[in-house]
Amino acid sequence: MSTSSTNFPPRPQSIITTDLSKHIALVTGGTGGIGSATCRTLAALGCTIAVHFHTNENAATSLVAELERMGVRAHAFQADLSRYEGVCSWM
Repeated sequence: MSTSSTNFPPRPQSIITTDLSKHIALVTGGTGGIGSATCRTLAALGCTIAVHFHTNENAATSLVAELERMGVRAHAFQADLSRYEGVCSWM
C-alpha cells in the first residue's frame, strides 16, 4: 500500500464545537506560540479575548487585530506577572 506524505497520517477533524460567544478568556503569555494559538482557537469559538503580554507590544497589537478580523472582541494588556506588584497593578 502506497501512502502520500501529504495525507498520512490523516488529520482529525476538530471536535471542539462549543459556542463561547458569551465568555471572556484571559490568556497569559498570549503573544507566545502556545498563547497565540490558544487565542486563535478560542476566538474561532466566538470567545472575547484578553491577551496578556510582558514586553512584545507589537506582537500583541498584531494578534488583537487578527482576532478582531475573526469577528471577536480582543484587547491587549501589559504586565510583568513574575512580580507581585505587576500582578496587582494588572487587576
